[in-house]
Amino acid sequence: MKINKVIFGCALAVGIGYFCLVPTRRAGAADDVLPVPPVIQDGFQVWTKKQNSSYAFDIWKKAGLLDEDKKPSVLSGYFSRIDQTVGNYKSYEVVESKRINESSEIFYLAINFEHAVVYARFLVYRADKAWVVQNMDFSLRPETLMPWLAFAGENYSQ
Repeated sequence: MKINKVIFGCALAVGIGYFCLVPTRRAGAADDVLPVPPVIQDGFQVWTKKQNSSYAFDIWKKAGLLDEDKKPSVLSGYFSRIDQTVGNYKSYEVVESKRINESSEIFYLAINFEHAVVYARFLVYRADKAWVVQNMDFSLRPETLMPWLAFAGENYSQ
């Protein structure tokens, strides 16, 4: 009887120790991707229909800080130039998302084209009526927008 109590006590101690010492899944892990706000989805839907990035940028700038900013026009021009190289828009995927607070989130996306992928970072804000894009950036190099993906070495040979 005493041996059973000792074995039970040891098993209980090991079990409690295991759950206390094993790291839990971190918040914001890839499995915990936040849903992409409708404003971002709507931009990509119109890009699919029209096969022209300028319509997406018109949606993304609407009702936010970028509404009167020249950045969406500059970015639209950038995509007009690279469309010849990367091909037509196909789809997008969420790489990671981060909640900053209750009213702002960042979405890191991979935008798939026929011949290449372009990476995006959207900062969105929950305004009174809906989510709006506060800022957005794009790059052909993922580490530009997602520094945690940077190469460990100083050049490609390392």
